[in-house]
Amino acid sequence: MLNDRLDEMITRGYSAYPTEPCLWWRGEWWSRGALDEMVMECEENLSKSGFTAGQRLGLVMPNSPLLLASCVAAWRLGGAVVPVNPQLKCPRLSEYLKSVGVFGVVVNSEIGPVADKLSEAGIPAVVTGQGDAIPPMKGELGIPDPDSNLAALFHTSGAGGAVKAVPITHGNIVTLLSSILEAISGMNEDDVILNAIPNYHSLGFVVGGIMPLAAGIPQVLVSSFTPPKNALNAIRMAGVTIIPAVPVMISILLSGGNTAPMPKVKLVFYGGGELMPGVAERAREVFGVTPLPGYGLTEASSVLAVTPSENSIKPGTSGKILPCFDAKVVDAGGEPLPFGSDGMLWIRGGALASGYYRTPEISSERFRDGWFDTQDVVRIDEDGYITIASPAVDVMTIEGMTVYPGEIEAVLKSHPQIAEAAVIGLPRGQKGEYARAYVVLKEGSSLRPKDIIMYGRSRLPNYKAPRSVRILPELPADSLGKVLKHELRTL
Repeated sequence: MLNDRLDEMITRGYSAYPTEPCLWWRGEWWSRGALDEMVMECEENLSKSGFTAGQRLGLVMPNSPLLLASCVAAWRLGGAVVPVNPQLKCPRLSEYLKSVGVFGVVVNSEIGPVADKLSEAGIPAVVTGQGDAIPPMKGELGIPDPDSNLAALFHTSGAGGAVKAVPITHGNIVTLLSSILEAISGMNEDDVILNAIPNYHSLGFVVGGIMPLAAGIPQVLVSSFTPPKNALNAIRMAGVTIIPAVPVMISILLSGGNTAPMPKVKLVFYGGGELMPGVAERAREVFGVTPLPGYGLTEASSVLAVTPSENSIKPGTSGKILPCFDAKVVDAGGEPLPFGSDGMLWIRGGALASGYYRTPEISSERFRDGWFDTQDVVRIDEDGYITIASPAVDVMTIEGMTVYPGEIEAVLKSHPQIAEAAVIGLPRGQKGEYARAYVVLKEGSSLRPKDIIMYGRSRLPNYKAPRSVRILPELPADSLGKVLKHELRTL
């Protein structure tokens, strides 16, 4: 199994059991054969368009049958996919797609104008519906990847705001899925998995979308977990038994109105942060189970640790390190620390990316001798359970997504009238946090806070853009010039 490609694993299931249910979409079950027909049409049109092995296909769309079919079609042709957040604004979107050299981009018809803007930027793009196949397109051959094992590239950014792509291979994902299925007891082909986490996010893509296809488990596909009424109806109508989630998704589902008990649900697991107080108890009332915490990173193909069952929950921890990873906690000098000590987490294993895409200088900062520096301060007990002491990099959690203030700061400082910018996260109820920016203007500038907010919204997804801006004569800083963000919180 570990030597398989994902498309081969999925195709074997289609061929052996073509009439078995594969996915539920907008009130109807699709058979494996029906999805395979869509895959074959996408594959044929991509091939006619000149898409070949080593090329990369951009996917700008919400969760849909089209997204899944496009992945399998591209893989069958030896290519890779680049799922991208549909909320990314065109300047940022174009920059990222050009940096990874996509052959072309498939855009959901609900955001069709994005395709025109991409075309104006020199990026081939076509528009199609979420339940339709990819139409023929005039793509542009990029530099082929020598590694035909590349499956997907995921957009990420670090504390300094640099945009990077994480290359995940078929081997990475197959290794991870095997480890997850081994670690979580009781998951089998009789289950029904909810696919509601956005599939441009590695967790949603790998666990919500690809794992069910590869393991032969039916999935319930919803384009978004908002509004919650639609997702809750889907859970009930299709008989969902397993819910992968992020904390904000659980909170939003529990606020959806019709939250009568759901006896068929047997497992809810989440990653990407902590649950708000009282949510675990409320979730148990509605779903009948306690949500199981986990921990992951895009560089680790999405999941690094899981809590195997309710009986194995350790309060305050984020689950047990998966068997496909080796982990060590080290001090500032890189020396291993004993169990229970706080230190920097380093990992290695078959599900770990080999580096950042085509950026060896950035990769060398965190990927060293087969190990990856997560930059999280943690402690691990003798049973392998991990507790996050504090992220070593400045991060926020907004609408369930990890957001780096450095990315927002870099965008704001690109404005010709802004001299300095610092961003912090402030609490925002069920949605986690929101971004507040503190800026110093250049001499003679007449910018107002609302001008800066609009500038951010024009270049960032709405959830990342600052909702509040304060203009200061200077930013508080230490003697080395580092901004003292704890002091900003007192202003």
